[in-house]
Amino acid sequence: MALIFLLLLLIFAVLLAPRVMQVHSLQVRSENLEAELTRIKLENQQLENQLRQLREDPVYLEKVARVKFNKAKQGEIVYKIVREGESTQKQ
Repeated sequence: MALIFLLLLLIFAVLLAPRVMQVHSLQVRSENLEAELTRIKLENQQLENQLRQLREDPVYLEKVARVKFNKAKQGEIVYKIVREGESTQKQ
C-alpha cells in the first residue's frame, strides 16, 4: 500500500513539476514587467514635468535653449572653448 502511495505521489510530482516551474517563471516575468512599468511611469512623469516647464516657464525654456541648442540673445557673443583633443562636433 505504501509503495502504491509513493508511486502515485511520484507520478503526481512529475506531472506537477513543469506547471510549478511555469508558474514560477511567469511570476518572475510579471515582477520584472511591474518594475519596468514603474520605471517607465516615473520617466513619463518626469518628461511631463519637463514639458510643462517648457510650456509655462520662459526662464527654463531659455536655459534649455541656451544649453541644448547653443542659442544666444540678440547682441550676445557666444564663445565655445574647446580643449585640446576634443572635437567640436557632437558624436
